[in-house]
Amino acid sequence: MQRLILAAGAIMLAIPTPSGAQQPSASGSVTVLPRLVVTPLRRETALVRSTSSVTVIDEEELRKSAAADLPSLLKHYAGVSIIGYGGQGASSNVYLRGMSAGQTLVLVNGVRSSSATSGTSSIFNIPLSSIERIEIAKGPHSAQYGADAIGGVVNIITKQGGQCADGRNACGSITSGVTHPWGGYLSGDLRGRTEDGIDYSVGGSILGTRGYDFTTPLAWGHEPDDDGFLQGSLNVAAAKEYGWGRLYADGLFARGRSQYDASPPSANEVDTDTFAGRIGARVKHSDSWSSTVELSGNLDYSTNVRDGVVGSSEFDTRRYGIFASTEKSFETGEVRHVLVGGAEAYREEVASTVDFGVGSRDLAAVFGQYSLDYGALTIDSGLRYDHNEQFGGATTYNIGASYELVPELVARASYGTGFRAPTFSDLYYPNYSNPNLKPEKSRSYEIGINWRPSEGTELDVAFYQTWLTDAIASNPPTYLPFNVARAKVTGIEASLSHAFDERWSGKVSIDYRSPKNEDNGRYIPYRDRFKAAAEVSFAATDSLDLTAKLLYGAARYANAANTVKLPDYVTVDFAANYTVDERASLKFSVENLFDEHYSTVTNYRAPGRSFNLSFTRVF
Repeated sequence: MQRLILAAGAIMLAIPTPSGAQQPSASGSVTVLPRLVVTPLRRETALVRSTSSVTVIDEEELRKSAAADLPSLLKHYAGVSIIGYGGQGASSNVYLRGMSAGQTLVLVNGVRSSSATSGTSSIFNIPLSSIERIEIAKGPHSAQYGADAIGGVVNIITKQGGQCADGRNACGSITSGVTHPWGGYLSGDLRGRTEDGIDYSVGGSILGTRGYDFTTPLAWGHEPDDDGFLQGSLNVAAAKEYGWGRLYADGLFARGRSQYDASPPSANEVDTDTFAGRIGARVKHSDSWSSTVELSGNLDYSTNVRDGVVGSSEFDTRRYGIFASTEKSFETGEVRHVLVGGAEAYREEVASTVDFGVGSRDLAAVFGQYSLDYGALTIDSGLRYDHNEQFGGATTYNIGASYELVPELVARASYGTGFRAPTFSDLYYPNYSNPNLKPEKSRSYEIGINWRPSEGTELDVAFYQTWLTDAIASNPPTYLPFNVARAKVTGIEASLSHAFDERWSGKVSIDYRSPKNEDNGRYIPYRDRFKAAAEVSFAATDSLDLTAKLLYGAARYANAANTVKLPDYVTVDFAANYTVDERASLKFSVENLFDEHYSTVTNYRAPGRSFNLSFTRVF
């Protein structure tokens, strides 16, 4: 009851700032968040007229956040759930709208980042220092991206460079900090534009933390020691505009060593290598017609070892492919039309100490999109066919509309289908696989409104339902996967933002869902059923801004029989940013201020109270 009262009190005191809203900066000026997004339709579109729910996390939100890593950042946003197996460096999964991590597509600059064996992405190994913004497109997007985009898409966009904000052609920054549990980090970046017009960005970071004991004594393989994390990363980007179009390239590489618990002689350390990169060209045929060709690659390498034990277990996956599309817009009277057609193909390969029997597969797809703008009305539609050499084909589609009922009040509705491709582990892992698996399939709809009654106020509400069929499940004692499960997720998300004046602003969001297994009527384990978040920001002076966040997570079932629950929890984060002068700033932050003890997975401890102090110098 105390937790509920605390959550309700914070909600009354703080009112949210979702993507696209405006809020005061520390200097008292108004910061306008991005109005254009790339992720929902795989091309640049207006955020305010989107036909599906989209959240944008920009650099200003990253700067204000107390989060030490990507999982800690994402967990505060409506529709997003993080299932973590410990603290920094521990395996973490992102769920969108009650769909599993394998049913949520994570991209880095539009490039798939998931492992072909596990089907999930190593989000713990993507450093915040390399990120420029994050776009979260919720709901089915398989018609745009193919497999796995059932719950939605998380597109992590790294720093892209370009002319500096003050007009200089080169600028950069260096940040150093210390943390408790004891650790430290150092990051830096350089960005700008050369004399011949090349926009560039290069950055790197290194961090290490002693960590804490991630597991309880009841966990399998529990070892009573701290589980540390060491990571290094490098991100690069370059682009140049020509009269005929644009050339661009970017990439992110990170390597982390994570410690975890396992019974000897099993491995208890893992080296994770993460890479996502692309090179592309956008050709402008005319003012209304352009084409894009892009080559991309992704690596997810995992090597498990134990000190003093000979040998290792390795799960290395590679993905490389080509994407091509052409986009044509034209007008008939007052109606603007946009046509997009394209194709993509990629190859996935597995190299492992486990004999999967099959080490590669080829995938190809063709797709088309049509959009219409007619005054207050926007319509988006898409159709895609994917061919996977392991199970055959899958056809997906979506259609959505948004309509401005009155100025600044937009209603939207969409319907779409999706699918998840079985992974190499689902199909070929020795003794625990089924080569006859079919893809999981989904259908979803959403109805929502977005209202901006004033410059500093925004309300967004969305109601949605998703039906999942042919879901892959397994039962003891064999744990062989099979296609029989059915599920239904019904949910509502609501967020409200308000800038009280030039110094005070806030936000609040409520996230309710009912994730049910339709075969037995029980709740799906480890799925959030209710979550509330609140935030308040205060520009105390022209040099000091303060941010406090509260997150309430209701109790979740921890087993399929719904006989075990993980208790509810409340966490509070705090961050203070102080501008020393025009070149230097300090940041002090605390996560989980009141040291709440909670878990998102049975017998795995979520992070307790942690401190961070950093200094940034720009040049």
